[in-house]
Amino acid sequence: MNVNWKKLLIGTWSWKRPFYSIAFIYGFFLLLALFGADMLIFKPPNRPEHSPASVFTSLEADDGETITAYYFPPVEGMPILLWSHGNAEDLRSVYSVIQEFHELGFGIMAYDYPGYGSSSGKPTEEGCYSAIQATYDHLTGSLGHPAKRIILTGQSVGSGPTCWLAAKEDHLGVILISPFTSAFRTLTRIPIFPNDRFQNIDRIGEMKKPLLIIHGTSDRVISHWHGNKLHELSPAESKRLVSVEGAGHNDLFHVAPVEMLSAFEDFSEEVYLR
Repeated sequence: MNVNWKKLLIGTWSWKRPFYSIAFIYGFFLLLALFGADMLIFKPPNRPEHSPASVFTSLEADDGETITAYYFPPVEGMPILLWSHGNAEDLRSVYSVIQEFHELGFGIMAYDYPGYGSSSGKPTEEGCYSAIQATYDHLTGSLGHPAKRIILTGQSVGSGPTCWLAAKEDHLGVILISPFTSAFRTLTRIPIFPNDRFQNIDRIGEMKKPLLIIHGTSDRVISHWHGNKLHELSPAESKRLVSVEGAGHNDLFHVAPVEMLSAFEDFSEEVYLR
């Protein structure tokens, strides 16, 4: 018996078949967008349970979750960075990098998203917004720092809560490191799926304060196109895009440590003199 393996494996060709394939693929990703987006977007570090270090503090968010954060005061004449870290990171993994900025005199107020580090709950878009709001309120309320001394700083997924807060609260300026236009656009660039997360592209128009965007030219996770697009759409009178040649998504501080620190220092001097 002769078996037509080609027909058995590939099937009978039809002009409708490509459309069926496209519909199937789109339907698969549509289900992921509707029901599995948070699982795909958020990747908390897989660590054993631990208690916060002595420099950490706990904040109560509006949604009832306990948010872990830490604070180092600035030297006189220096701003405070309200730091929203990247994905697959927590306060412990970014501690050494942020300490470098503190040694330069910057104040630091950093926090973990729900489900990250010792923060309670599960990570969601709304949970990140509640977490950064609680951190900002603590910084301007309990700690008594004026909003005009705060530079909102967000890296990667942290650009989402940073842009959200920048569009609604007063601040000195914004620094975005490897940001995206929105979460789903990292895959498609154009909005073809509903239920997108962190739509920075819709909020950038409301961000009028000085803006610094830093992005690696070889970023394969969130392409340089995203940082360039946000810079292009920004209405800020003072805006700058620093493109780090050869840097990827997670190695900016290793590839160009001097360039990174200088960009922060130059930006802080600029906004403080305005």
